[in-house]
Amino acid sequence: MVLAGQYLERSVVIDGLDALYHRGSRGPPCVIASPHPAMGGSMTSPVVAELAWALTRGGHATLRFDYRGVASSRGVSRHAAGSERVGDVSDEVEDLLKVAGHLLETTRAPSLCAIGYSFGAKVALEAAADARVSQLVLVAPPTVLADFSALASLQKPFLVVCAHHDAYCDRAALPVPTSVIAHSDHFFQRGLTELGKTVATFLRAGRTPLQIEPDEPLPEEHREVELPEGEGDLELDLDRK
Repeated sequence: MVLAGQYLERSVVIDGLDALYHRGSRGPPCVIASPHPAMGGSMTSPVVAELAWALTRGGHATLRFDYRGVASSRGVSRHAAGSERVGDVSDEVEDLLKVAGHLLETTRAPSLCAIGYSFGAKVALEAAADARVSQLVLVAPPTVLADFSALASLQKPFLVVCAHHDAYCDRAALPVPTSVIAHSDHFFQRGLTELGKTVATFLRAGRTPLQIEPDEPLPEEHREVELPEGEGDLELDLDRK
């Protein structure tokens, strides 16, 4: 049973990729790319989960997913287990665009925001070349492992959020201004709630309602709860026990 104040993400499989979806009434819908699959990164990462929660609370439809070869997603990852090297992310970009198409079809939105954390920031940046991606959010882009110089020529609204103490992200190497979460590291063991609020606030500007067809009713014990949207300043520091 789902209690008031909780939210229920729906498990979906998109062309063999495991994903979690939550509906929303405001645009843009958001697809969230996970950290490095070779380092255990998945859609259950605390940062990815917090972003999904915060954006759902802000009224956005969200879809987080596991890349091919991760957890129950079919396929094989090209990245050697335990290797931090980023290398070729074309497979993961293809995965992101595949689930993005599903999200757009579900929400009937014209475009979406691609959000990527760590390794996922590189995936999201490369996916931004697709016309269906109208906005971009990069969280803790690992500049010591990958090249993010393409940000300098990006012609779409974007936000880059970095941790104050991040051994993987040299903010001076980024060609654009960044938002910094104080007292945090690459894994946001501190500042996780502030991270969610920062991204949700960025997307709140100029958002528009989505026209979403109603789903088939779910059994009472599995029903979705529509979280109320906050008015005024976002307040996401909730006690979720």
